[in-house]
Amino acid sequence: MQLVSCHQGKLLKVDSTDLGAASPGRSFSTGLLAVDRLLPAGVWGRGVIHEILWAGKYARPLFFATWLARAAMGGPARGGCVVWCDPRGEIYPPALGAAGIALDRLFLLRPKSAEEEIWALGECLGCKGVAATLAQPPVLSRIAARRLQLAAERGGGVGLLLRPQGAGAVHHAAATRWLVEPARGERTVQRWKIQLIHGHGGRLHHPVYLEYSRDWRQPQTHRVRATDQLGDRTFEKETTVASA
Repeated sequence: MQLVSCHQGKLLKVDSTDLGAASPGRSFSTGLLAVDRLLPAGVWGRGVIHEILWAGKYARPLFFATWLARAAMGGPARGGCVVWCDPRGEIYPPALGAAGIALDRLFLLRPKSAEEEIWALGECLGCKGVAATLAQPPVLSRIAARRLQLAAERGGGVGLLLRPQGAGAVHHAAATRWLVEPARGERTVQRWKIQLIHGHGGRLHHPVYLEYSRDWRQPQTHRVRATDQLGDRTFEKETTVASA
């Protein structure tokens, strides 16, 4: 794992020649069919911004964001890294590693101010060696949101912005926006309700439930699934997951 910081207008320890080429193709899938089916053609676009919203009273939907980043970066043969903006040092890399993010392809970005953060996010999104850039940005103006969108188009990677739902997230230039809310789970199952709330041609406001089993006795590849309906079903081999 390598650390990235933004200091005095410079991105430290980031060089596109070291990061390698970005993942090929203009789309990717999560492997969670119930989620992917909400999108036109069942795929997520690259070179765009995807926003993940949550109600402020709930915890940030980090698991969903991590799963999307894992899918966007692809396997080792595809290349590309993940940059996670972490100005307050809250991200725990071992947890990301357990979720399938290769730590030798993970960069933590730690800007010193909101202005540096917006600038650095644009630099990362515009870098062709970055497969996914994740951040909980400060309040974006219409101009700042547009600049991040143009940077993503230039770089070809995926921008994943976590934003609290409400007045602070009015301005955006995202291809899709998702609302993630916690749902009642079980003793060993954590559950979220996910809805696509913005996306041309998508199935808007159709709830899908993302589930994660904490049962260590199950294979890691069978612990995550998405379903349209809840029911008393066990975590068997019905789960379809993205390739690592």
